[in-house]
Parts: sequence; structure tokens; C-alpha cells
Amino acid sequence: MNKIFIEAQNKATPECNFLKAILDIYFPDKETEFICIGGVGNLFNESNVNQMHQAQIEGNQVVVLVDADTVAKGYGYKKRKADIDNGLTANNILFPYFIYPNNQDDGEVEVLMESAARRDLHSVFFDCFEDYEKCVSGVKDEQGQPLYNTPNLKGKLHTYMNAQKLSSRLRTKLGAGDWLFNKKEYWNLDAEALQPLKDFFARNLK
Repeated sequence: MNKIFIEAQNKATPECNFLKAILDIYFPDKETEFICIGGVGNLFNESNVNQMHQAQIEGNQVVVLVDADTVAKGYGYKKRKADIDNGLTANNILFPYFIYPNNQDDGEVEVLMESAARRDLHSVFFDCFEDYEKCVSGVKDEQGQPLYNTPNLKGKLHTYMNAQKLSSRLRTKLGAGDWLFNKKEYWNLDAEALQPLKDFFARNLK
């Protein structure tokens, strides 16, 4: 069994469903269970460390996936890696970990999702959405500050999927964090940007 610790609050999230789709397609023989830690700040709390130790005692593989985030947010790949390495030492534990998006750059899991989005099939949506972002972000108040918020990357991808013509059954899945990552008309999970994550799984899943 592979115990995969992720930042998500629960399993009904795009991150979890994105990973499930990749594992189902490319690693169907691997038995996996997701443990949601509710934010990277909880990675080394007592409960999670105890779960990791117990899993390893039982012969299970523990792997961890977290966002690098950005320097602007106070992190970025280098700081995130240093924090995890320090946590491993402080808690006397060892596990393989992957820092989104590619184990070397700043960013988050949504960077991978955007890389997999079928821009080739839905270029009009992305062109229009990015024109909207530029237009709205250019509107300033009297102090010269942006008057409106623009969607973050997660919001952009959520809008991408909500804009699709879907049956009622499929649209219901969106509300549960299932953005239909297994549907080739919306996502290309063969995208080159996803290869570092697949390579990580290939090396570390039992």
C-alpha cells in the first residue's frame, strides 16, 4: 500500500482527483490511499508524523506531495525543500517527496493542471479569459490600486470546466472537485509537463 500525503483539506478536491486520474491511467497496479493534511503547515504535526511512522512500521510506502508556492508568498521551491528537509531531520523520519510543479520550480499543483488543459481544443476560451484578466487587472481606483480582483489559477481552471457544455450528471461532479481529468476532450495527461510527477511515482510507488 502507498500512503500519499497531500495538502488538500479532503478527497473531494481537484488535487486529489487530478492525482487519481494520473494513477488510474499510468499506475493501475499500484494500491494507493490519500491522506489529506489540510495544508503544508500541518505536514509535520504530531498526528501526521505518527501516521507516517505507523505506516512505515506496517510496511507501507509513504510519499508526500506539496506545493512549492512562490517567493512572493514567502516560500518558493528552495525554501519549501529546506523546510521539508529540516522537518525530516527534526522528526527522525524519512520519506520521498515531490514539490509541485516539477521538483525544481516555484508554483503549485494548478500549474500542472493548466499544462494539461486542452488549450489546443479550447483556445477561444483561454484567449477570451486572458483578455478578461488583462482588462480587469488594468482598472485602477483613485489611489492607483487595482479596483477588481482577478481569478487565481485555480479559479481560472474552475471557470474553464464550468464553461463546458456538460450533462447534468457530469456537472454534478464538478462540485465534488472532479474536473473530469480522465476526459481527453478537456485534459491531456500525456503533457510533457506532467512527466516529472510520473517519474516520481515510477521511482517511489511500491
